[in-house]
Amino acid sequence: MPFPFVILLWILLAADPNEVRSLLQQGLLALQKGQLAEARKDLEQASRLDTKNPYVWSSLAQVYLRMKEPVKASAAAKTAEVVGANNPVIDHALAMFYSEAGDLGRAAQWEEKFATSGKADSNALARTAELYLNAGNGKRALQLAQQAESANETPATEDLLGRSLLATGDAAQATQHFKNAWEHAQNDPQIAFDFAHSLLKAQAFQQAADVAEQALKSNPKDAQLTLTLGVARYGQRRFEEAISLFLEVIAIDPQIEQPYEFLGRVLDQAGNRLPEIVKDYETWAGKNPQTAKAQLLLAKGLLAGDPKSKRAEDLLRRSIALDPKEWEAPFQLGVLLASEHDYAGAAKELTRSIELNGKEPMPHYHLARVYDRLGEPEKAKAEREIHQRLSAPAGQ
Repeated sequence: MPFPFVILLWILLAADPNEVRSLLQQGLLALQKGQLAEARKDLEQASRLDTKNPYVWSSLAQVYLRMKEPVKASAAAKTAEVVGANNPVIDHALAMFYSEAGDLGRAAQWEEKFATSGKADSNALARTAELYLNAGNGKRALQLAQQAESANETPATEDLLGRSLLATGDAAQATQHFKNAWEHAQNDPQIAFDFAHSLLKAQAFQQAADVAEQALKSNPKDAQLTLTLGVARYGQRRFEEAISLFLEVIAIDPQIEQPYEFLGRVLDQAGNRLPEIVKDYETWAGKNPQTAKAQLLLAKGLLAGDPKSKRAEDLLRRSIALDPKEWEAPFQLGVLLASEHDYAGAAKELTRSIELNGKEPMPHYHLARVYDRLGEPEKAKAEREIHQRLSAPAGQ
């Protein structure tokens, strides 16, 4: 968070010498350097000498939090709240503390007190709106983002206003503010991403691609923008380009999940890139053995190369065991078992898939074929009718 609390404290301490000043300065310097044990020692001693010093208690709260002692951190923060009542610097410090602790709603409340105190910096309203937005309070975020944008119109405040509008359901207005922000900061990766993402939601795929490509000229290794461009190409059905971009995202940051998911949708278009995709799936699944989706996607990659892969069957069963509520793994397993002529087993898995998600047409299609093999024509007919209904274009 900008406007560091430590800098504020140095200003205040320089103007207000007292007997705990030396210990507080030493503790803050140690905290700034990440020397937590030293910071704790100095600040705890200072708290014993002056039990009502809010700067000591707010700093101790930070130290305890970083030392993973949440009970002591919370107690120190509450003491700072009491002894530092109506102190804007302490309000800001508490906002920083609660933000780091993950309590964004509370952080937003304290930062709002600071922002409206008359002592705040010019970015305080925007920071408060951001905290409310991240806490899920879009309505309050929008109110403050509008104030921030009116007081200090910049690409950053336009972008913040756009995100707040999007959170409250006004996608059209949000896109306009994203566009305004982007026109003045076309190479800013976050602003470009927000604008492109809003265009993707509106299925304006070419515009989204243009925005992402422009920003990638200055940020060529930005995983978020590369993924955005890949999704735009996927939306345009330019699958070869999309596959290359998704693989590039994985090379930049293999922890991002979306490129693996999108690749799983275009395996039939992978061609000679399939071995590369499977290799990435192998690495991802190996590093995430308890992630059902990783096992499922590796299985799908293997099946794209060998429709009767025994290893894929094992992976699908593992995926089902890890996440029994996911519909696709039993669907894939049902199709695989049907190809092996295990029609009873296939019917069981396809039925399970439909029970988990009856709105997907393909499980009904494959179950109809299985019922044909099992000599149950009425059931097969019923499944075909459901498949036809689900596959029909909207409005028909």
